[in-house]
Amino acid sequence: MTKDKAWWRSKAPERSYDVVIIGGGLHGMACAYYLAKDHGIKNIAILERERIGFGGSSRNTEVYRINQRAPEIIPLYQQAVDLWKGLSAELDVNIMMWQKGLIALAHNNMSIDSMRMRHETFKLMGIENELLTPEELKKMVPRLDISDTPDLPIIGGYYHPPGGSIRHDAAVWAFAKGCYHHGIDLCEGVGVTGIRIKNNSVTGVDTTKGFIASPVVLNAAGGWSATIAHMAGLDLPVVTLPMQAMVTEPVAPFLDQALASETYFCFGNQTIKGDFVIGTHMDPWQTYKFENTYHFASDLAYGWTQLFPDLAGLRVMRSWNGLCDMTPDSSPIMGKTSIEGFFIDAGWGYFGFKSSPACGKNMAGYIAEQQCPEMIKALGIERFYEGRLVPETTYPRN
Repeated sequence: MTKDKAWWRSKAPERSYDVVIIGGGLHGMACAYYLAKDHGIKNIAILERERIGFGGSSRNTEVYRINQRAPEIIPLYQQAVDLWKGLSAELDVNIMMWQKGLIALAHNNMSIDSMRMRHETFKLMGIENELLTPEELKKMVPRLDISDTPDLPIIGGYYHPPGGSIRHDAAVWAFAKGCYHHGIDLCEGVGVTGIRIKNNSVTGVDTTKGFIASPVVLNAAGGWSATIAHMAGLDLPVVTLPMQAMVTEPVAPFLDQALASETYFCFGNQTIKGDFVIGTHMDPWQTYKFENTYHFASDLAYGWTQLFPDLAGLRVMRSWNGLCDMTPDSSPIMGKTSIEGFFIDAGWGYFGFKSSPACGKNMAGYIAEQQCPEMIKALGIERFYEGRLVPETTYPRN
């Protein structure tokens, strides 16, 4: 490892590498880090058009959890939580992991049925989860309104102890530091403009800084993953949808858990300093713009004040927009493509942040050993053509 005391430094890319990773977010950096740490592959360039962590890695609500529906993907999220727990010590950066638990609320019978199905899946797979009545929820969160006053009264919910929050920028800094001190090149301001292929094998990438040769290229570009795939002549079954979020002014802390409403579809958590980091569902239009809308702010304010009337009048301090790369079954695409040496880690929608270390570790294993890890075998792109989708449902909205 380098003796440089800097956390990381950006540099211009060399002319060739053993592995090129497109995308300087958590997934790309985690893959590079585990390639170096676990497999001794260090001649790696991470190419980022903007700055390290520019995309979804720094445009999210910081919540992690294992509360998914598809049993094929739950072990990956469990592995991610296990890895997150050790990363502060391993990378010598406090990622501010707070395993506070997650509470999800139900407001109609469809939501209750969905929670029961999910709960049974959790029990079978050894994931902690507890179904709760409105009265039990009130004991956990005294400020929660469980009366019949809200437009959609709370009729139940669950508590998911493994969930919590991680400071997103600290996670970005930690992986950037880990990559840099393993000798990996972090190349900011380098946009990819083309993928070169010869005899159905990748030979490198064209960039705004010239051609970079490499026999292995990983597409970990998040919301831009379909654009990158198109450069290689591949059509990904992915659409990019914006998801907006915002932070309020701080108030005295009272919400000790992350919280989500499965019908109002609002979610978030209160930080240690008292502000609320909150979000809502993706916007229903495809765009690459980072614009916030009154429609979003209005819906989000409505949902949270239905749950916590005391928050009415709380000021919004800032807001942002992240891009979600969504697949038809809402599950990610991980693994090889039909082009030799061209790998993909994409389609994570709004689940990408929490899965970062596990995705990096598994993709690193696949690239280094040329054997697909058991944990991601069901997530290959070929499933869309073989009729074996991995249906990962979103929260019901009515």
